[in-house]
Amino acid sequence: MRILPYTRWLLRRKPTVACLILTSLLLHPAHAEDYFDPDAIEKRGGQADNIDLSSLERPGGQVPGQYRTEIYLNGNYVADKVLNFRMSEKSLVPDIRREDLVTWGVRSTATPAFAYASSGNLSKPVNDYLPDSSFNYDFAQQRLDISIPQVYVRQSAQGSVSPDEWDDGLPAALLNYAYSGASTRSDYGRGTQQNNYLNLRSGVNLGAWRLRNYSSWSDAEQTRHWNSINTYVQRDVKTLRAQFVAGDSYTPSDVFDSFAFRGTQLLSDDNMLPESLRGFAPVVRGIAQSNARVTVRQNGNVIYQSYVPPGPFAITDLYPTSSSGDLSVSVREADGTVRQFTQAFSAVPVMQREGRFKYSFTAGKYRVASQADYARREPAFMQATGIYGLLSATTLYGGTIVSGDYTSGSLGVGKGLGSLGSMSVDGTWARARLDDLDRRGASFRFQYAKDFTDSGTTFTLAGYRYSTSGYLDFNEANGYYDSLPLNPRTDDLTDSDQDLAQQAYARWRAQHNKRSRAQLNVNQSLGGYGSLYLSAYQQQYWGISGRENSLNFGYSGSAGAVNYTLNYAWSESPYYSQKDKVVSLAVQIPFDRFLPTSWLNLSASNASHGASVASAGISGTTLADNNLSYNVQQGYANRGTGATGSTTADYKASFGEYQAGYNYARQTRQLNYGAMGGVVIHPYGLTLSQPLGDTLALVRAERAANIKVENNTGVYTDGRGYAVVPYITPYRRSALRLNTDTLGENVDITTDTRTVVPGQGALVLADFPTNYGQKIMLTLDSPVPFGASATVNNGSQTSSGIVDDRRQVYLSGVPQRGTVMVTWQGGQCEAAYDTRTDEPSVHLITAQCR
Repeated sequence: MRILPYTRWLLRRKPTVACLILTSLLLHPAHAEDYFDPDAIEKRGGQADNIDLSSLERPGGQVPGQYRTEIYLNGNYVADKVLNFRMSEKSLVPDIRREDLVTWGVRSTATPAFAYASSGNLSKPVNDYLPDSSFNYDFAQQRLDISIPQVYVRQSAQGSVSPDEWDDGLPAALLNYAYSGASTRSDYGRGTQQNNYLNLRSGVNLGAWRLRNYSSWSDAEQTRHWNSINTYVQRDVKTLRAQFVAGDSYTPSDVFDSFAFRGTQLLSDDNMLPESLRGFAPVVRGIAQSNARVTVRQNGNVIYQSYVPPGPFAITDLYPTSSSGDLSVSVREADGTVRQFTQAFSAVPVMQREGRFKYSFTAGKYRVASQADYARREPAFMQATGIYGLLSATTLYGGTIVSGDYTSGSLGVGKGLGSLGSMSVDGTWARARLDDLDRRGASFRFQYAKDFTDSGTTFTLAGYRYSTSGYLDFNEANGYYDSLPLNPRTDDLTDSDQDLAQQAYARWRAQHNKRSRAQLNVNQSLGGYGSLYLSAYQQQYWGISGRENSLNFGYSGSAGAVNYTLNYAWSESPYYSQKDKVVSLAVQIPFDRFLPTSWLNLSASNASHGASVASAGISGTTLADNNLSYNVQQGYANRGTGATGSTTADYKASFGEYQAGYNYARQTRQLNYGAMGGVVIHPYGLTLSQPLGDTLALVRAERAANIKVENNTGVYTDGRGYAVVPYITPYRRSALRLNTDTLGENVDITTDTRTVVPGQGALVLADFPTNYGQKIMLTLDSPVPFGASATVNNGSQTSSGIVDDRRQVYLSGVPQRGTVMVTWQGGQCEAAYDTRTDEPSVHLITAQCR
């Protein structure tokens, strides 16, 4: 229960009254409802007329007015809003609109009386419209429970939220930036080299429409490059549970392989379904032998770049440009050695619930997602796909692609196998006309997924595809090939040479269409002995005997508070003659006996084409909100590398996130730095934030500066009282809470929690009304009855309180000088006050009430 400020004051200053109230509760006959007996109060001088508790005498009685209320329908939370309460014969009753009840789940045609009720507040008790319905208002908890017979309520899935509640959000302009750079000095004679990379995601929100652009800029070795990856508009289509997209985007990957296009698209959106009715960016793992730069490409575009210390790394915060398309990961070590591997990326089998229809319609032009000169065909096309859930855990799916020189059709079936998991099998036929020659072929795919609970084994995805020599998918038919790795064995390769090597490999690959592809992701729990994980990928091409292979295998466990990981990685390609192998061991030991929230890190690794490396270091977090993290390491490597070292720090502020680091080796020294964050322009001004997700919330607590937003590291309101919560789940209720312990001296908030239901890509408002002004404990030097209501206006806000038995009332958010209006049953008076004196946070004032 929330205790109002004046109640805290009363309990602290008036122990006699508090004890009497408690005694009356113990000795008075029991009541089933909350009840307040004014006879239990010690009357000053025996004057009963000095007490006015008329609004409190009845069970449930309180002062009528407007109260912010959490609303529950049949026990399920549905809304948080301000309701007007009026006094009935027994208690406060709310004014409820018919439209609100429909939004909260009542059928609009539940009864004839309800169906034909006029809009606005119901003129009769709800029981007259919906028999056997009732309200119960808990004033202390500010909670309204509405009980409606289930026959009058819409049947919906568990966790569902009505589309009427989806908030399109505020009009806004958004900018998300991620910058990383490095200054490297080498003894190889090149002097100081600069490397800069900037990733920008910008957008505009207007109603339900979202305009988005995704661009990147790089500056390396005096070569600058700007790349606008995609631009599109998007909006919800609520009635269809779908998204409409126009511009640059990607086709879905559940039936055909995904490809980039420029045009229009309508596709169903599973995010709009409740969790109980829903049918992946991957985690990229690798090993760095030194302070290395990790770059991730998808569809030829750099989508991620960062600097990592020696040892195993895991990238969990990718922002892919499409829902599939293999990820090409390159690790550039401090000595210039570049290693590359491919991370398979695609969806799990396409099982759907019975009666669920998932679809997509796309029309436009094939788009070359990268700017390489080896892919120039951009034909017009149409694609349609459909997935439908049948009886007996069976799903039927298929689709077609039609273009001028290309036609393809696909048909498949998915089947739930009970305790054996689920699988899908499909076949795709394609005809392509290239250079006046027809090529015809087929491709067959098998996928499997299963969690073996008893053994702790999880097959995240197991898949195999075989294609005949004449088969070309739409990407192959148009001369574009994703997953373009760099040359992993060229030491000290410049960035421009890396691009040339990538294009050379692409031209080689263009001569060999895919023959077969297999991939496997497995996690095995060993209970208290740790867990194993395996990720494997293999691809063959027509016309050559070699294979692309990638394997990542590891074991992680713990001994007490000590964690350890053993990892093995192996990769090869028919384009290169050598295999790449790396093995590593990492151990993490708590170090908080010496430094709070810190760890001692030990690691060692060995590569078949690199040095053996060992390192030791300390990492941890600090500051009150744990928003500053650090990592200090010292290592040694053979093959002439010698001693290495690094220091990095990451600070997560409310207005952005910033990194800095320094590392050195025998012949190189590098300073790296980075900054990421967001800029949001909205109807109330401009707010800086941490890196933005897709769906956001704007916290508005006017003039309440530096208030912490709970469960969001480093997020505080700015000097005007605004903050951006950077990640909110769309189409779901999300509760945002302010930490009231961080409120300033002259600020009070009427509620510390707001609930929002954003649409996809929306910036929704979480408005926390504030009382900004002075806090006073006013003693009325006049005969005013206990329980009288006191109010004072401060511009657009009104503060109120209840007079206690010593004629004192606590008020917050009042102006420096003003007039308090005191009212009670059968009387009223006014008291003028002035706080312009040097007082503590609460001004103690005595005033005449006339």
